Amino acid sequence: MNELRMAQSQVNLLQPEFTTDQPDLQTILALVYEPLMHWRGGRVTPGLIASYEVRNDGRLWLLTLRDDARFHDGSPCTSEHVVQSLERMRGAGGSFGMGGVYSPYFEPLSFEPVGKTQLQVESSSPTGDLADIFAAVYVGKQTGPSDPPLGTGPFMLEEYVEGELLRLSSVDGPGHDSQFSELTVSQIASVPERYDALIQGQVDLATGLELLPSLPQNDGLTWRKSTNTLSVTGFLNGYEIPFSQPEARLAINLAVDVNEIIDSVWPGLAEPAATVVSPFHFGFSDALRPHGYDPERAKDLFDTCDMPDELLLRTPLVIPDRAPQVAALIKEQLARIGIPVRIEEETDRPKYAQDTSRKRIGHMALFDSSPLSTYRVLQEKISSQTQGLWWQGVADSKADKLMDAAHLSVDNSERREAYSRCLSWLNANPHWLYLYHPVKLLAHRTELSGIEMDHAGLIRLGPAPGRST
Repeated sequence: MNELRMAQSQVNLLQPEFTTDQPDLQTILALVYEPLMHWRGGRVTPGLIASYEVRNDGRLWLLTLRDDARFHDGSPCTSEHVVQSLERMRGAGGSFGMGGVYSPYFEPLSFEPVGKTQLQVESSSPTGDLADIFAAVYVGKQTGPSDPPLGTGPFMLEEYVEGELLRLSSVDGPGHDSQFSELTVSQIASVPERYDALIQGQVDLATGLELLPSLPQNDGLTWRKSTNTLSVTGFLNGYEIPFSQPEARLAINLAVDVNEIIDSVWPGLAEPAATVVSPFHFGFSDALRPHGYDPERAKDLFDTCDMPDELLLRTPLVIPDRAPQVAALIKEQLARIGIPVRIEEETDRPKYAQDTSRKRIGHMALFDSSPLSTYRVLQEKISSQTQGLWWQGVADSKADKLMDAAHLSVDNSERREAYSRCLSWLNANPHWLYLYHPVKLLAHRTELSGIEMDHAGLIRLGPAPGRST
């Protein structure tokens, strides 16, 4: 048992009801708290919820908590605590000063404890997708404003200086058999400085190293990589020409050489996208393939469309990382088939997110899609019935029907097949320009073992050597 010293871009211990998709912050949350359900391999598995039953065609869910779940002060985690966490999440905020993304999902729900370890969730409409929402709910115990946060996760808080460091100690208990007795997370915003701290032995592990200007060779470290669930995409303006036309949306997916972008901007550190979610999402079929580069067919399709004099491509400077370089290559590639592009850069990233939510995207805007839930991606960004925060005006009745069929399926196998049909349709009939899924990198000292990074970018610390969970 020893100390693990980690360096990452951010150190911020959020309130558990605050929603974020940033891996560094999610890693911290998952160390101190536990979610009701875990994401594993594109599906949800037990967390604080040991099991659940779905009744009345998805209008009633009965959740059973682990009876051994305890907060860091030794008190039991009960259904009352879960209800309190769920209610706090109803009105919780989100990133970039915008509202919480889960409010619409909570609106039709009511929660009622059933004894100490069971919870009844009633929905005003049928749904087979509530487990996806439960996977985003981290449960904490509220105490006084000056008291440390209390979770049921594998580590408890010992010291916290926002924006600098977080020091945690391991907690004994079922499923909490950590090989590390202490964990220190330091914020080092600069990627080269983060790597140098690792090389110099100041830390044992560093994340986000895919952003190094060049990747080191033979540095004596163990490197780990994971293709991320994040989708980097070009949101297309479906309200006006040209991308109100399905032929133009397909054409741009054929006109942009994604492999050239990956080779030029992310050498070996991205995988081409085939649809609105990653291969690690629920319902993704192994038969799906990226569109590939076919400029001649793209030109023929664009020739059948009403076109503006030029396309306006909006891009932030960060998030997605290296977005300006991606935008420049898209402009160059479209010029090859006679389509002029004007690039507009936005330096204020929160403003860019707000502009995108208000549909101020020009003809196309570089953005990312981070939810781990296929259901959430489709509801918030694709459904013309929901017309969610990130929907960009593409009306697709076939996609809506396929989404409804999946959402109303309470059997997991049937629901997976229904989502697969929807994702296949969106591959053949794209709403976005599908670009790529980034590959994330971390490195650590070679003597360490049992450290992994999942496809969402969260650090997973295995049990002590010789033991298994």
